[in-house]
Amino acid sequence: MTEASTKGTLKGEALRGAILDAAATLFIERGTGGTSIQDIAETLGLSRTAVYYYFKSKDAILRALTEEVLNTARKLAGDTVARADLDPVQALGALVAQHADLILSRPAEFRVADRTEGDMTPKQRAALQAARRGLLDNFSVVIEKGVRDGQFRMVDPHIAAVSLIGMCNWSAWWYKPDGRLSRAEVSAIMADMAVRSLLRDEARRSRSPDVSESLRLLREDLAYLEKLVLPETPAAPKSR
Repeated sequence: MTEASTKGTLKGEALRGAILDAAATLFIERGTGGTSIQDIAETLGLSRTAVYYYFKSKDAILRALTEEVLNTARKLAGDTVARADLDPVQALGALVAQHADLILSRPAEFRVADRTEGDMTPKQRAALQAARRGLLDNFSVVIEKGVRDGQFRMVDPHIAAVSLIGMCNWSAWWYKPDGRLSRAEVSAIMADMAVRSLLRDEARRSRSPDVSESLRLLREDLAYLEKLVLPETPAAPKSR
């Protein structure tokens, strides 16, 4: 593909996106150290000048591929958590669905963030980790509220959040846009799986999100836990 044909076909944000996609593929295959601006330009049939018009350096491309998408994920999650019209079950479903959909729409960027962290500068790595923490905190807040209200099982909110985010992130490696299910269908399935994995049995769901009800459910969980971890008290010998 010549530079003229590439520019004629792709312009503005579309060309910027094509540069990011090409860079992501090369970064994953060769590492950032083994990829140059020239390599990225040649993949698209562009000159280095054309790439430099959108990105001043290879580091700028790496930042766009990692920080931008993760900051978008964090903002989407924060906006959902801030919604007063969603209970924890609805909020968790929305969190997973939108995070999965974002990953499925920009899988290369999530793969780069996963594979190139060791090649980043300390500043880039800190920004990436801050974005991940923000996303994790939003998931954890919703799960913790669901546990407290008796809608979710007694789970560690942090571990549950890490697990669900990991499930979403892995889709960047296996999802095929031309596959049997659409992006929206896959996202919906993942959201349903996430919510169902945390829901209490219907019979033990909180009847009202108040302190007394939460304490009642907590006592039940503690009693069950005691049966699992404490040895049974031996029966007292019968008197003769």
